Amino acid sequence: MDQTSNQRTTVSDIAARSTVSVPCEGNSPVVLDDNESFWYVANGAVDLFLIETKDGIEQAAPQHLMRVESKRLLPSFVPDTQDKDGSTTTLGLVAKGKPGTRLTRIPVSDLSKIYTSELAEQIDGWLAALTQALSRFVIRSPRPNALIEPTSEITLSKGIASVSRSVVWVSGATQGTGLFMDMVDPAEIVKGATESAIPLTRASWISIFEEVTISGYSTETLARDGSLLVALESFHRIALHMERLNRRLAVVDDANLERDRIMSRRVAEDVARTRLFDIYDQQRKIEEQATDTALASALRLIGRSLGIDFTIPRRLESFEEPVTLIDILDVSSVRTRRVKLDSDSRWWHSDSAVLLAFRATDNQPVVLIPGIHGRYNLIDPVTKKRVITSRARAAELKDEAWMFYQPLPSGSVTSSKLLRFALRRSGKDLTRLVLSGIVGGLVKLVPALMLGLVANHIVAGGNTTGPLFIVAVLLAAIGLLSVFVNLLENTAMMRFEGRSASRLEAAFWDRLMRLPSEILHRQPSGDLAMSGMAFQNLRDGLQRVVVNSVLSLVFLLPVFGVVFFYDVVLGSVVLIFSVVALSIMIFWGLCQIAPYSRMISAIRRVSGLLFEIIEGISKLRVENAEGSAFAMWAQDYRDQKRAELKLGKYERHARALGAALPFIAGAVLVFFVVAIGDRDFLVGNFLIVFAVFIVFQHAIARFGESFGLVASMLPALNQIRSMLAADPQTKTLGDPVESLHGEVLFDRISFRYTPDSPLVLTDVTIHARPGEFIAIAGESGAGKSTLFRLAIGLDRPTNGAVYYDGRDLRHLNLKQLRRKMGVVPQSVRLHPQDIWDNIVVHHEDPSTEQVWEATRSASVEQEIRSMPMGMMTMVGASGSVLSGGESQRISIARSLLGNPRIILFDEATNWLDNDKQAQVMQNLALLTSTRIVIAHRLSTLKQADRIYVMQAGKVVQSGTFDELIEVQGVFKELVKRQIA
Repeated sequence: MDQTSNQRTTVSDIAARSTVSVPCEGNSPVVLDDNESFWYVANGAVDLFLIETKDGIEQAAPQHLMRVESKRLLPSFVPDTQDKDGSTTTLGLVAKGKPGTRLTRIPVSDLSKIYTSELAEQIDGWLAALTQALSRFVIRSPRPNALIEPTSEITLSKGIASVSRSVVWVSGATQGTGLFMDMVDPAEIVKGATESAIPLTRASWISIFEEVTISGYSTETLARDGSLLVALESFHRIALHMERLNRRLAVVDDANLERDRIMSRRVAEDVARTRLFDIYDQQRKIEEQATDTALASALRLIGRSLGIDFTIPRRLESFEEPVTLIDILDVSSVRTRRVKLDSDSRWWHSDSAVLLAFRATDNQPVVLIPGIHGRYNLIDPVTKKRVITSRARAAELKDEAWMFYQPLPSGSVTSSKLLRFALRRSGKDLTRLVLSGIVGGLVKLVPALMLGLVANHIVAGGNTTGPLFIVAVLLAAIGLLSVFVNLLENTAMMRFEGRSASRLEAAFWDRLMRLPSEILHRQPSGDLAMSGMAFQNLRDGLQRVVVNSVLSLVFLLPVFGVVFFYDVVLGSVVLIFSVVALSIMIFWGLCQIAPYSRMISAIRRVSGLLFEIIEGISKLRVENAEGSAFAMWAQDYRDQKRAELKLGKYERHARALGAALPFIAGAVLVFFVVAIGDRDFLVGNFLIVFAVFIVFQHAIARFGESFGLVASMLPALNQIRSMLAADPQTKTLGDPVESLHGEVLFDRISFRYTPDSPLVLTDVTIHARPGEFIAIAGESGAGKSTLFRLAIGLDRPTNGAVYYDGRDLRHLNLKQLRRKMGVVPQSVRLHPQDIWDNIVVHHEDPSTEQVWEATRSASVEQEIRSMPMGMMTMVGASGSVLSGGESQRISIARSLLGNPRIILFDEATNWLDNDKQAQVMQNLALLTSTRIVIAHRLSTLKQADRIYVMQAGKVVQSGTFDELIEVQGVFKELVKRQIA
């Protein structure tokens, strides 16, 4: 291979001169065992199959390995032969093509006539495809500690070495110092390992256990110095040895799978026999299938208590990881939060919510359900044994538990559904509220009855000293009883409204976050924020409206019975006057609904506009448009104040009428007594009727004054009705995403925000293969961030589709998909927690080393270690503790935790300086994940495998950094602007 370049030619020319061309079809395969020849796929395509023979007899059906397309070079394989027990087994390759496929034989001696660069490109393509086939059983590639480049030399004491692109041959790993793809020791298989080299591609790696110096070479370098064929033959031997090992492992996997299938069939038969006894609907308990875990049983108990439908995902293969709580929550679309079980607060005496806890000894789940006596009951989900939680039993549990939030019913949520949802599990509190209210209403009548008793019997009899003392004692006792009843009533009301409002508010925010983006886009941010506060406002006004007004009226209805008992005519007067007064109060309350609705609408507009003004204040200053923004705000603020003035007018009238109502009622009652003065009516009876009548009118007055709160609730509920009627993104809309391999395809994507708006993206196709580093560049407004939103399912393409591992994004469970990816949006906001919680978020119990490794990859480790509290440093609600760059890097660390297979960055480093951004990009290049990065500073994308350049919603260029910078185009102009 040392001919000069002017004597060389192309592979196709060499193949055209060849005199040996053989058909390669399904019925006429070609055995690739000639070590002196290469084959050229002249037309069609060939599939390569592994054939294992023993003493010339095939031992199993051919196993497909890979496909080689047309115009590609196909090296021959020397079969791997092993002698065992007097028999010879051989593992080799055969090629079977499509109809009409022909292979052209190229002698090894003719390879030196091919251009070295073209030969290297052909061999690199073959090696990339072969290593991809060898790694087909690898679920997750390890993260490399070092990337080898051609012509480089590094010393590695321990870790993983791989490449970022193309093919690099490495040498230096002697016997016992490393494993290729964690399977075989290359030096043990190939003699003279110190002189041999093995190829590393994006799909392969080498694990180093001892300190060695590794040298990297390109395929073109090996071709020039004449060692390529020897190195290629050695690697083929390693590949066949790995395939033998894969076959042995596959036999073990098949045996385990068959065992699991037998066990599953037995369980299914037992369950089927058990269910036969249910033919006649006999009452009996049927336990869940034996395959159910304790966690699944615990969640079923919680689901029955809270009305939550948990879906347990099934693992189809024995080697898959067991189902975790996070998996179940993702599939079931249930929101949770972790709570602290603080023994100092004696939490087991509280009665708050159903909890899922875990034993400290064996990590087995238990269910904590509030009991009727105000203490938690602890239930073992396996044995179903229920015990009352004590201090000793609480000490056996971990100090963290899970609290679950019931979502709103799927589909449109009507007012009746909302009411049933709010009243769920509130029976005890409502019973206490009604009973205490009835007793409280009767207690309020006792002083009036006592007044009549004193007037009719004690004062009239002349003996006042002893009886009046008894009456005073009774009134004092009734006063104490009233205090107790009032406390009981307020406590029951507080528990009811607190639980109902918090349940509704959490369920509404859950519903809001599930709504499709096209629905949320129609609502300004201020509207969304105030919609979420609707149930909080409902909670604030519920006690005043219900307890102080409505319930007071209801519980004082016995007033009419007392009045009619003493005099029917006065009873009729009291009833008619009360109905008229109540009607007037309701009328004034209804008059407040319209202005309150206008005020709420104006407040929503003002809040949304203020948010947008604050967000865009820098742009307003640049454009000198502060005056226009003020004018827009003033118009909406004027509407708000006009509605408030109108509302205040009705409120003042209602308060004035309420203040005068008891006096008017007393005057009316006295007038009618005087009018019917010829009747014999005792003074004590009059005082009883007068007192209870005035008490009832005070209740009507309070109702009228607080009816404005009802007027405020109705418009708020009406404005969120559209969100409750919209169909959310529920678990039924997506197939489960158990794992990702890393392939992402934007297939002919077009997108517009509304049917009448212009296209934002037009026929965009971007393909990221597993492990590739893809960059997307372009000017502002080119559609890069829109593409990012489409990638994570926030918007749906108008035409085309986004595919993950060949699966349409529209048919996947979005929550599971996003959890398995690392995503950093353009705008970063940290949670008001400590740094540890901001990084860990939804990850289940990561190790400390994993978290620090993520911060190391995000180049923020040193800053965190320099803080006095390290990982426990509180971020704060405003995030002012950290700089913008530190916040971005913490978000990057969060996305890298767990080594996700796919990473999406939308200008995630725009707040970093050049040095920090270069460090982050260098660390990203070390990852084996598929990385799709939207970047503003184009100079940091030199390590990308491929750059897609967008302009006006279209892909106008694609290639590597070096390729794009050499041609005149959009990318080169963008780089020039940034350099200038």
